[in-house]
Amino acid sequence: MELTPFTLEDAAEICEDFEDLIDTEFKLGSSPMLLVAQVSIAPFSEEGKNDFVESYHQSHNSENALSTYSGTEYDVILITSEADNESNYSYIDIRTFASLKGIKYAFP
Repeated sequence: MELTPFTLEDAAEICEDFEDLIDTEFKLGSSPMLLVAQVSIAPFSEEGKNDFVESYHQSHNSENALSTYSGTEYDVILITSEADNESNYSYIDIRTFASLKGIKYAFP
């Protein structure tokens, strides 16, 4: 599935629509139980997302983590940790998460 970037405005709206996922647990396939730490706007590129999540892991603040990004292409990600190991952060983009969990949502 080829994903296209969101505008900042669309990403902010999507974050608001999915903010109820924060502090919920979920499992994907054989993964350990995961806890949603944050639903956040992130850079669109994989490299940008990795840098963003690393910065988030240090500051625990998504606005600070995004403040160094100067691009115009965005995505929305769930920042997760293992439910029994909060120091092990990972992320999944919102469209992949919605698809895997069967959530119907009209992404822009």
